[in-house]
Amino acid sequence: MRRLTRAALALGAVGVLSIGMAACGGGGDDDSSDADATTEAATTEAAPTTEEATTEAAPTTEAAPPPMAAPGLPQYLAGFMGWLKVNSEPIPPDPGAPHGETKNVYVNQTRADITAGGSQTFPYPDGTVVVKEGSRGGDRAAIVAAMRKVAGVDPEHGDWEYIEWSRSSADAPYTLLAEGQVCWTCHFSAEATDWVFTTLDS
Repeated sequence: MRRLTRAALALGAVGVLSIGMAACGGGGDDDSSDADATTEAATTEAAPTTEEATTEAAPTTEAAPPPMAAPGLPQYLAGFMGWLKVNSEPIPPDPGAPHGETKNVYVNQTRADITAGGSQTFPYPDGTVVVKEGSRGGDRAAIVAAMRKVAGVDPEHGDWEYIEWSRSSADAPYTLLAEGQVCWTCHFSAEATDWVFTTLDS
C-alpha cells in the first residue's frame, strides 16, 4: 500500500511539473516558434505599406481658377492676351485707323483651326472671338475692340457682334465706347476675309 501511494505521488508531481512548464511557455522548440510569431506580428503591424506611405505623402493638386476679365469687360474676353496672336509684329499707329495707336489682334482659335495648307481659311468658326487691343498714352490696352461670332445674330454679315470699350488709365475699369452699326460701317469693306481686317500672319 505504501509503495502504491509513493508511486502515485511521483506521477502526480511529474504531471504538475508538466502543466507548470506549459503554462509558462516553457519547452525547447515550442518557445522559439512562439517568440518568432510574436515578433513577426509586431513587425507587420508597425511597418506601413509602401502604398499607404505614398498616399499620405502625395500632395493634392487643385485646378487653377479660370482667368477673370478686366473690370468692365465681359467674361468671354478673359485672358485674351494669351490667345493666338494674329499679327506677328505690332501694328504701327495710323492716324486714319480707329482703336487707338499701336495695336495687336488676338483670336480664341488655334492656328490649326483657322488654316489649311499654310493659309488662313474663312469664314471663322461659330464661337470665334477676335480682339484688337490699342494703346493710348502709354496704356497698351487703353482700347479693346471685339468681334464675336454668334450663330444667327446677323447671317448677312457673318453673324458677328461688334463692341468696343476704353479706359482712362491702366488701373481704371473699361466703359462702353461703341457697338453695333457704327462698327459695321467700317467693317463692311472686309467681306472677303469674313469682315475681319487683320489676317493671320504665316
